[in-house]
Amino acid sequence: MGRVTIQMIAENSGVSRGTVDRVLHNRPNVKPEVREHVLKTAKRLGYISSPKFEHTLVKRIGVLFPGSGWFDANLRREWLRGVNDARHMIEPLGFTVDVVECETDLPNEFVDRITEMRKQGIGGIALCVKNSPVIQRLILELTYADIPVVTYNSDIPNSGRTCFIGQDPYQSGRVAADLIVKMLKEQDEVLVVVGNLEIDGHRQRVQGFCDKCREVGISSYRITIIESFNEYLLTYEKVSEILEKQPRLSAIYMANENVVACTEAVAASERMDRIMIVGNDLTAETKRLLAEDRIDFIIKQDIYWQGYQPVILLKNLILSPETPVEPISFTEISVVNSENMG
Repeated sequence: MGRVTIQMIAENSGVSRGTVDRVLHNRPNVKPEVREHVLKTAKRLGYISSPKFEHTLVKRIGVLFPGSGWFDANLRREWLRGVNDARHMIEPLGFTVDVVECETDLPNEFVDRITEMRKQGIGGIALCVKNSPVIQRLILELTYADIPVVTYNSDIPNSGRTCFIGQDPYQSGRVAADLIVKMLKEQDEVLVVVGNLEIDGHRQRVQGFCDKCREVGISSYRITIIESFNEYLLTYEKVSEILEKQPRLSAIYMANENVVACTEAVAASERMDRIMIVGNDLTAETKRLLAEDRIDFIIKQDIYWQGYQPVILLKNLILSPETPVEPISFTEISVVNSENMG
């Protein structure tokens, strides 16, 4: 067979040339099942895309992470330490690792950055981004182009990604709930502060927390859930408002960043000695808060491994595409208090 054309793909897929063009260039307005069918047909026919979209330097790995305060400075530093350690491990093998910090956490920026990477040639991609249909379509396209995709920190389920590496957010939420419910008295209320429910990891933490509470008989009306979008002022204002409205509030689960804003709101309400606070991620700030008895427990995740392991896994997949890979690789969850924080 000669060169496979868009017309041939259209005829074999039973769709129009325009639909094929939209699929191959990751444009919107195509049903997911149609997009998948067209990509499978293109791959079966042996279609080779335009050079500007085809990866040519297979030993180049792209690592993308979001801006807009997704990681605080301490977590970012620890994550980058993992990435750089992996980079130093694989550079002698001829690999290049491009680390790209996006200006936002918006999916379209990730699409643009990855499209540019493909023009330059890319062999594998690790990314942390909010879940959205456009990202799911992009990962599916990359997969059919034989470019492995590893998600870390927050997963993109049902996208065809090769593997997710990170904390089990659902179990993390259950652990937090288990710590809190043991301290609750009858009719005590709980506040859950989450960054953004569009982020898969945040949403699953909340789901795990609520499921555990329900299993032990904590009614949903006793749990208030608010989004803070990882903004200090918004967190402070919303927590302060809840504290004023709910005198029976006795515990707060911070399922995101800005634990400082939460503790300062509680301190301003003069209820610090009556409210239990459980947070996520061991950072310099949360260590200080633990030492000062402003928070009670931290659910720690291995952020270093989330930087290191995606790069190593992608190296293995590029060198040996048939490498067996588990679709999910959860990092260890540990509970830290003022006595064991190190």
